[in-house]
Amino acid sequence: MSETARPDIAIREASATDAARLSLVADATFLETFAGLIDGEALVAHCARHHEPDHLRAGLAAGARAWLAELDGAPVGYALLVEPELDAAEPGDIELKKIYLLSRFHCGDTAARLLTSTIDGAAGHSRLLLGVKDDNHRAIGFYAKHGFRQIATRRFDVGGTLYDDVVLARDLEQV
Repeated sequence: MSETARPDIAIREASATDAARLSLVADATFLETFAGLIDGEALVAHCARHHEPDHLRAGLAAGARAWLAELDGAPVGYALLVEPELDAAEPGDIELKKIYLLSRFHCGDTAARLLTSTIDGAAGHSRLLLGVKDDNHRAIGFYAKHGFRQIATRRFDVGGTLYDDVVLARDLEQV
Protein backbone atom coordinates (compact mmCIF):
# COMPACT_ATOMS: atom_id res chain seq x y z
CA MET A 1 0.00 0.00 0.00
CA SER A 2 1.37 3.42 -0.93
CA GLU A 3 1.98 6.01 1.74
CA THR A 4 -0.85 8.10 0.27
CA ALA A 5 -3.41 5.30 0.51
CA ARG A 6 -6.40 6.11 2.70
CA PRO A 7 -7.96 2.81 3.77
CA ASP A 8 -9.85 4.76 6.45
CA ILE A 9 -11.97 6.31 3.69
CA ALA A 10 -14.72 3.93 2.62
CA ILE A 11 -16.32 4.16 -0.80
CA ARG A 12 -19.77 2.72 -1.26
CA GLU A 13 -22.64 3.00 -3.67
CA ALA A 14 -25.26 5.42 -2.42
CA SER A 15 -29.01 4.90 -2.41
CA ALA A 16 -31.96 7.27 -2.29
CA THR A 17 -31.73 7.18 1.51
CA ASP A 18 -28.32 8.87 1.16
CA ALA A 19 -29.71 11.94 -0.63
CA ALA A 20 -29.05 14.26 2.34
CA ARG A 21 -25.43 13.02 2.59
CA LEU A 22 -24.96 13.51 -1.15
CA SER A 23 -26.44 17.01 -0.89
CA LEU A 24 -24.14 17.96 1.97
CA VAL A 25 -20.94 16.84 0.25
CA ALA A 26 -22.11 18.18 -3.13
CA ASP A 27 -22.57 21.67 -1.67
CA ALA A 28 -19.31 21.57 0.30
CA THR A 29 -17.14 20.35 -2.57
CA PHE A 30 -18.76 22.59 -5.20
CA LEU A 31 -18.33 25.67 -3.02
CA GLU A 32 -14.77 24.70 -2.09
CA THR A 33 -13.89 24.17 -5.75
CA PHE A 34 -15.51 27.24 -7.28
CA ALA A 35 -15.82 29.97 -4.59
CA GLY A 36 -13.89 32.97 -5.85
CA LEU A 37 -13.88 31.64 -9.42
CA ILE A 38 -17.63 31.79 -10.08
CA ASP A 39 -20.03 34.45 -8.78
CA GLY A 40 -21.04 33.63 -5.19
CA GLU A 41 -24.78 34.18 -5.65
CA ALA A 42 -24.69 31.98 -8.74
CA LEU A 43 -22.91 29.25 -6.75
CA VAL A 44 -25.50 29.33 -3.99
CA ALA A 45 -28.37 29.24 -6.50
CA HIS A 46 -26.72 26.35 -8.37
CA CYS A 47 -26.33 24.35 -5.16
CA ALA A 48 -29.91 25.06 -4.09
CA ARG A 49 -31.21 23.83 -7.42
CA HIS A 50 -28.95 20.91 -8.30
CA HIS A 51 -27.83 19.59 -4.91
CA GLU A 52 -31.10 19.70 -2.98
CA PRO A 53 -31.83 16.25 -1.46
CA ASP A 54 -35.17 15.81 -3.26
CA HIS A 55 -33.51 16.63 -6.60
CA LEU A 56 -30.78 14.06 -5.95
CA ARG A 57 -33.30 11.50 -4.68
CA ALA A 58 -35.38 11.95 -7.85
CA GLY A 59 -32.30 11.47 -10.01
CA LEU A 60 -31.42 8.24 -8.23
CA ALA A 61 -35.00 7.02 -8.58
CA ALA A 62 -34.80 7.77 -12.32
CA GLY A 63 -31.72 5.57 -12.76
CA ALA A 64 -28.72 7.71 -11.79
CA ARG A 65 -26.11 6.00 -9.64
CA ALA A 66 -23.92 7.62 -7.01
CA TRP A 67 -20.95 6.69 -4.85
CA LEU A 68 -19.98 8.25 -1.54
CA ALA A 69 -16.50 8.50 -0.08
CA GLU A 70 -16.82 8.60 3.71
CA LEU A 71 -14.44 9.04 6.63
CA ASP A 72 -15.91 7.77 9.90
CA GLY A 73 -19.36 8.08 8.36
CA ALA A 74 -18.90 11.71 7.21
CA PRO A 75 -19.14 12.24 3.44
CA VAL A 76 -15.91 13.68 1.99
CA GLY A 77 -16.55 13.06 -1.71
CA TYR A 78 -18.97 11.68 -4.22
CA ALA A 79 -19.47 10.69 -7.84
CA LEU A 80 -22.65 10.62 -9.91
CA LEU A 81 -23.35 8.63 -13.11
CA VAL A 82 -26.28 9.66 -15.31
CA GLU A 83 -27.66 9.13 -18.77
CA PRO A 84 -25.62 11.45 -21.00
CA GLU A 85 -26.69 15.08 -21.26
CA LEU A 86 -23.70 16.04 -23.42
CA ASP A 87 -24.10 16.84 -27.12
CA ALA A 88 -21.03 14.69 -27.87
CA ALA A 89 -22.75 11.58 -26.49
CA GLU A 90 -23.30 8.58 -28.71
CA PRO A 91 -25.52 5.53 -28.17
CA GLY A 92 -24.04 3.34 -25.45
CA ASP A 93 -22.36 6.21 -23.57
CA ILE A 94 -22.84 7.11 -19.91
CA GLU A 95 -21.88 10.38 -18.22
CA LEU A 96 -19.90 10.97 -15.06
CA LYS A 97 -21.91 14.06 -14.14
CA LYS A 98 -20.13 14.83 -10.87
CA ILE A 99 -17.01 13.69 -9.10
CA TYR A 100 -15.76 15.83 -6.24
CA LEU A 101 -13.58 15.26 -3.22
CA LEU A 102 -12.81 17.70 -0.41
CA SER A 103 -9.38 19.16 -1.13
CA ARG A 104 -7.68 17.89 2.01
CA PHE A 105 -8.17 14.37 0.61
CA HIS A 106 -6.73 15.09 -2.86
CA CYS A 107 -3.23 13.86 -2.01
CA GLY A 108 -4.28 10.26 -1.34
CA ASP A 109 -5.68 7.53 -3.51
CA THR A 110 -9.33 8.33 -2.76
CA ALA A 111 -10.03 10.16 -6.03
CA ALA A 112 -8.67 7.23 -8.05
CA ARG A 113 -10.69 4.76 -5.97
CA LEU A 114 -13.84 6.85 -6.44
CA LEU A 115 -13.22 7.02 -10.20
CA THR A 116 -12.60 3.26 -10.32
CA SER A 117 -15.93 2.68 -8.57
CA THR A 118 -17.75 4.71 -11.22
CA ILE A 119 -15.89 2.99 -14.06
CA ASP A 120 -16.93 -0.35 -12.60
CA GLY A 121 -20.48 1.01 -12.29
CA ALA A 122 -20.44 1.98 -15.96
CA ALA A 123 -19.94 -1.63 -17.06
CA GLY A 124 -21.98 -2.46 -20.12
CA HIS A 125 -21.55 0.99 -21.66
CA SER A 126 -19.17 1.80 -24.49
CA ARG A 127 -17.73 5.08 -23.20
CA LEU A 128 -17.64 7.13 -20.01
CA LEU A 129 -18.00 10.87 -20.70
CA LEU A 130 -17.51 13.90 -18.49
CA GLY A 131 -17.21 17.67 -18.70
CA VAL A 132 -14.58 19.62 -16.76
CA LYS A 133 -13.92 23.36 -16.60
CA ASP A 134 -11.32 24.09 -19.26
CA ASP A 135 -8.91 25.81 -16.86
CA ASN A 136 -8.99 23.01 -14.27
CA HIS A 137 -5.63 21.63 -15.35
CA ARG A 138 -5.21 19.44 -12.28
CA ALA A 139 -8.47 17.59 -12.97
CA ILE A 140 -7.78 17.33 -16.70
CA GLY A 141 -4.38 15.79 -15.91
CA PHE A 142 -5.99 13.36 -13.47
CA TYR A 143 -8.49 12.22 -16.10
CA ALA A 144 -5.79 11.91 -18.79
CA LYS A 145 -3.80 9.69 -16.43
CA HIS A 146 -6.89 7.46 -16.20
CA GLY A 147 -7.39 7.07 -19.95
CA PHE A 148 -9.67 10.00 -20.82
CA ARG A 149 -9.16 12.06 -23.98
CA GLN A 150 -10.83 15.24 -25.16
CA ILE A 151 -13.61 14.75 -27.71
CA ALA A 152 -15.44 18.10 -27.64
CA THR A 153 -16.07 21.36 -25.82
CA ARG A 154 -19.27 22.80 -24.40
CA ARG A 155 -20.62 25.85 -22.59
CA PHE A 156 -21.84 25.45 -19.00
CA ASP A 157 -24.27 27.93 -17.41
CA VAL A 158 -23.99 28.80 -13.73
CA GLY A 159 -26.25 31.67 -12.71
CA GLY A 160 -26.52 33.10 -16.20
CA THR A 161 -22.77 33.17 -16.83
CA LEU A 162 -21.35 30.76 -19.39
CA TYR A 163 -18.15 28.84 -18.70
CA ASP A 164 -16.15 26.64 -21.03
CA ASP A 165 -15.77 22.93 -20.39
CA VAL A 166 -13.78 20.31 -22.20
CA VAL A 167 -15.66 17.08 -22.80
CA LEU A 168 -13.58 14.00 -22.13
CA ALA A 169 -14.25 10.35 -22.94
CA ARG A 170 -12.79 7.05 -21.89
CA ASP A 171 -13.45 3.89 -23.84
CA LEU A 172 -14.75 1.13 -21.59
CA GLU A 173 -13.71 -2.47 -22.06
CA GLN A 174 -16.51 -4.68 -23.29
CA VAL A 175 -16.71 -8.02 -21.52
